Amino acid sequence: MAHASLSLRAGGHLGITPCTSTARRPVPFSAGAGGCRHAVSVCRAPTHCRRSAADEPAAADDAGLAALFSQTVRVKGIPSPVAAVQSAQPSPLVPPHAVVHQILDVLQRNDYPDQDAGVTAAFQLTAPAEDPQHAGTVRSWFAGGESWLPLPRFHALLHTAYRPLLNCDSWRPLSPLVFPSTRHDNKAVQAVEVMAKPRHGAAAASGSALRPYTYTFCLERLENGPCKDCWMVAGVRMGNYAL
Repeated sequence: MAHASLSLRAGGHLGITPCTSTARRPVPFSAGAGGCRHAVSVCRAPTHCRRSAADEPAAADDAGLAALFSQTVRVKGIPSPVAAVQSAQPSPLVPPHAVVHQILDVLQRNDYPDQDAGVTAAFQLTAPAEDPQHAGTVRSWFAGGESWLPLPRFHALLHTAYRPLLNCDSWRPLSPLVFPSTRHDNKAVQAVEVMAKPRHGAAAASGSALRPYTYTFCLERLENGPCKDCWMVAGVRMGNYAL
C-alpha cells in the first residue's frame, strides 16, 4: 500500500506528496497480558502478499481432498483419534464398559495426535490417590507392584507389562460387564481380547505375525474426591477373570 505525507504549501493549502517506498516496517505485536511481544515485519508492498495464479489450483485441490476425507469418515463412522483423546476424561455420566472402550481406543492409537497421548489419557481414567501424601499419582494396574504411580512410572509400566495394548491391531470384548460383588455395585470387571504383535521371540522379529492377548479390566466407582461417582480403572490383569 502506498503512503502519503502532508506538507503546508504557500497560501495555507495542504499538499499531498505520495510515498512510493515499499520497505518493511517493524510493527509491535502483543499476545495479551503476560504474553510475548514480538516485532512483526509487515510488508507495505502492494503485490508482496498476493496469491499467485499457480497457487490457486493447489489450494483448491487441498480443500477438495480435506472435504472428501471428512465425508468418508462420517459415512463410514470412523472414530476420530483426536476426539477420542479429548473425550477421555472422568465423568459420572460414563458407564464402566464405556471407560474400557475409551482406554482401548486411545491406546490403540497411542501416538496420535501426540506421542503417548493414549498413555496420558489412560492415566486420566485411572483411579487417583485420595491421600494427599500420594497426590498426583494413580493406582497401579499391575497387581503386586507399587501401589501408586506418577505419570512417568505409569508410562514405563504400560510400555513394558502392557505393551500389547499400545498400537494394537484390534480388540474386542470377551465378556459382558460383570459386577462381582453381591453386596456392592461399585466394582465391575470386563475381559477383552487384543490382537497385537508378539513382544518377544522370532515372531516379534518378523514384524508380521499377530497373536491374541487377554486382559481383564477392573473398574471402581469412586465414592470420594473430585472424581466422585466416576467409574475409573483400578487394575488390569492378564487373563480372563470375568468368568
